[in-house]
Amino acid sequence: MTALALALLAAAPTDAALLKAVQSRFEAAGRQTPPADPQLERAARAIAQRALGSGVTDAAGLLRVTAAISEAGGWDPNPVAVLVRGSPDELIPTVARQLSTDEPVSGLGIAVLSGDGERGAAVVLMVRRRMELAPFARRHKAPPKAAQRLCGKLLPPLTSAEAFITRPSGDVESTAMKAGPNGLCATLTFPVIGRHAVEVLGRGPRGPEVAALFFVEVGSIVDSSDELLEEPATPALAKARLLARINALRLRLGLSPVEPDAPLDAVAQAWAARLASEGFFSHVAPDGSDLKGRLGAASYPFASAGENLGASSGPLAAHFGIEHSPGHRKNLIEPGHRKLGIGLSKRPDGLTVLVEVLATPPEGVPQGDPLQAAYAAIAAERARKGLSALRVSASLEGLAQGHARAALAADVPKAEIPGQPMLHQRAFALLDEVQAVAVDVFVADSPALIGDSKNLAEPKNALVGVGLTRGSSQKYGDERYWIVVIYASVR
Repeated sequence: MTALALALLAAAPTDAALLKAVQSRFEAAGRQTPPADPQLERAARAIAQRALGSGVTDAAGLLRVTAAISEAGGWDPNPVAVLVRGSPDELIPTVARQLSTDEPVSGLGIAVLSGDGERGAAVVLMVRRRMELAPFARRHKAPPKAAQRLCGKLLPPLTSAEAFITRPSGDVESTAMKAGPNGLCATLTFPVIGRHAVEVLGRGPRGPEVAALFFVEVGSIVDSSDELLEEPATPALAKARLLARINALRLRLGLSPVEPDAPLDAVAQAWAARLASEGFFSHVAPDGSDLKGRLGAASYPFASAGENLGASSGPLAAHFGIEHSPGHRKNLIEPGHRKLGIGLSKRPDGLTVLVEVLATPPEGVPQGDPLQAAYAAIAAERARKGLSALRVSASLEGLAQGHARAALAADVPKAEIPGQPMLHQRAFALLDEVQAVAVDVFVADSPALIGDSKNLAEPKNALVGVGLTRGSSQKYGDERYWIVVIYASVR
């Protein structure tokens, strides 16, 4: 070995040196360095190897990074990959400068490859883990005859979950995850050749969050590079490209296109700006506000709505991640969605935050008629759940209307108000045919924000009456709707 080769070898950066630089950055920020994860270490090495062969653009693509994590046995969604290729003596200082310690991180993978001695690659891969997943086969030579059991344990604050699969055709299927001795489990099948994207969508107090995302490949898969996305120069061009891409996906599946909607744009833009400026990334804000509340505050009428969030180097890259997340993809291909709003904002670290809000307008709701908006929302939700329509009872409506006014006056959004006769008993006294009565009382920004209710979803219920009034409350805010819904089953 020549003296030059020995010198290059001695100067070559190592994983240990990169780890030391990462630890220094976290310590300088007053934070503990996240623990190393073997799966992320393997994924980081694969990403570095690819960067040496095909370049940073190909290796750092979101789909490519997700595939590397998946092939290494991992499942963490929304990974952050800091990737540098160049002179070996500049690798570690460059990575250290680009590394951000602002985001929550629970797992770390690092890798340094020296290449030919004149060029190397360094990778820092960081994730925020939301669940622990049992080992799950990622490759099958042929469609497996037996169903596969997916099990895992959610990490707080997530409490329940649903599994989604995006098939090679683009169709999305879902199944509930049920509690068992091995945690939450779902039974999945992979009946066709191709790449299947598996996602676990967890739910907690902050709303839905992607807890796991990985690929299952069946048969021989032709490996191709991520799309080389040329990001548009302006937000207007980006929105036009995103609209075209979403509608191209919908048209391939035989669905009607969505239309751009200025009020939805305003809602999406305000949320994107808040996510970028306040440093959190969720459908629910720290103050508890969610999509339905934001739409209600904007007085936007809707029968149903969904929200997609993405963050990447640009709008198209962020949407690319959304397309490959089954839960988010389901919003894109919901048949009833007709309207689209898009918001874009830059975070301090340079990443673009993308918010997509898709909505189904209420059918046949007169403008300015809040009572009919509430009834329409109930009817739409019953139809979505495959349940029979409810008959409007004038008697129950009058009872609900009086209770809504009394609840506002007492500042008590409950079915029973001190000093008032019991609401259930009054309903029984009004209608002889009633067998059972259930009541929802709540305060909302819009009469269409009926929300998830076990009473609404009860198949036995046949009658409904809605009462509402609008007013201000010291506890619950100004100019909000106080809504009372009485459901009843009949003999």
